[in-house]
Amino acid sequence: MIARSKPLRVLPCVDSTVFVPSIAVLRSTVGVDLLSVTPASTLIYRALSDEPDAIVIATEDFGSVAGRNDSDLIEVFSSTPTVLLSGQIGPLVRKRAAAFRIRSVLPLQVTSDQLLAAIQATVAGLSVTMQPFGQTEDAYAASDTADGIALTGRLAEHLTARETVVLRLMALGLGNKEIASRLDISEHTAKFHVSSILAKLGAASRTEAVSIGMTRGLVAI
Repeated sequence: MIARSKPLRVLPCVDSTVFVPSIAVLRSTVGVDLLSVTPASTLIYRALSDEPDAIVIATEDFGSVAGRNDSDLIEVFSSTPTVLLSGQIGPLVRKRAAAFRIRSVLPLQVTSDQLLAAIQATVAGLSVTMQPFGQTEDAYAASDTADGIALTGRLAEHLTARETVVLRLMALGLGNKEIASRLDISEHTAKFHVSSILAKLGAASRTEAVSIGMTRGLVAI
């Protein structure tokens, strides 16, 4: 990642003062110029007037922010890299965030280093997701089972369990032949799965499909 000569101008947005501390951890962080906090009601105005490099939203329920001026918010998030800190983390939240062009979704309880790294990565065009800290390893492992993958797939453009596995192998950089070998299927079948994934996610390339998968919590980074 190329070092910036100027600090990142970050616009914080909260729907309650309770969440100010979640973003205030950036106040003394080197490389960040933290602007004054804006409530959700004035986010669009502040984003247009302050022209931040990034936006960080802290909220218990993203719906309290996303329910306002949908088309205008999508335009703002499309032009300004945005990180969502949410009290509710799951496929549905990530899917809704992705619909608003928000690529990175993290728990509210992130450290300043984690948040800074997520902001920098998002500004660089990457997507960052994290599991809630309270989630057990057993629950996390369960998400990789056939049932867990199937559930996540249905919530994200109805990918099947096998397609979700293929998507994760694509994220590892495997080609069709390697995927076929890993799953003990024919190369033709692997190619079919890849084509189906691209179509369901509306992706023009394998790279874009993986990126979309990351924003929707199907692929961990």
